[in-house]
Amino acid sequence: MSEAAARVRERLTALGRLEDRDLDPAEPALLLAALGQARRGALLDIAPYLALLDEMAAQLRTEAEDCPDAEALALRLFQLLGRRHRFQGDERDDDDLGDLDLLTVMDRRRGGNDALGLLALAVTRRAGMVAEGLAFPAHFLLRLGLADGSRVIVDPLGGGQPLSAPDLRAMLKAAAGLDAELEPAHYAAMSNRDLLLRLGNAAKLRLLRLGYVDRALAMVESLLLVAPDACLLWREAGLMHMRLDHAAQAVAALEQFLARTSSAQAKARTLALLAELRRRLT
Repeated sequence: MSEAAARVRERLTALGRLEDRDLDPAEPALLLAALGQARRGALLDIAPYLALLDEMAAQLRTEAEDCPDAEALALRLFQLLGRRHRFQGDERDDDDLGDLDLLTVMDRRRGGNDALGLLALAVTRRAGMVAEGLAFPAHFLLRLGLADGSRVIVDPLGGGQPLSAPDLRAMLKAAAGLDAELEPAHYAAMSNRDLLLRLGNAAKLRLLRLGYVDRALAMVESLLLVAPDACLLWREAGLMHMRLDHAAQAVAALEQFLARTSSAQAKARTLALLAELRRRLT
């Protein structure tokens, strides 16, 4: 591991110790992307990218001074991102991962729903306004707001147009089936770490679908630096180590999962896996 990559890992580990409310999701998202690039022989400095986020936030503060409500704010935000800075949606779903990598998204000015949503959220929060990612299935949605209490829900790929309850209901049914109905949980705000995990999970699933288990494992282990208490990540790391015949590493990861899970059924299954792995080791 290079010295620069080691510094990135140290910074992610330090961020992993922060309380969730104190975590700025943009910085670890950029660091995780930089660490991924380091594995391919490059490591970019994230300082210019953070500076660009601050620059866009300053522009949003200026342009949103006369916004009468959150709907107007959403339109100004996505006009700023789309027209002035030329960001656009790109849902290619290929093995490049460029639409999920925040560094690449900011370089190319193209990104998927999750990455553009995180970008918009970071800019809005830096401008001193309300921005939350919703725990909505299948598609990342933003709730934006002003100090007056007005709120609006938007699709990061929708140009800032407000989404009504019927819009959300139609989106949910398209993703989860005709029997699905809106629930209060779908309007819940995700934590800062959950925002990161959603973006990382999309990349992990794509890598696994393409058969890149080693790269998916590297993604999961990087996420664990900044989200060390994410119980299911430890289980996923253990199972991927098993697929790669890394018995000792699988044992270590599954023991971390076992120490964190509260599910009796999951504990029983994991103990059985650990017994089999330990037999292999001996």
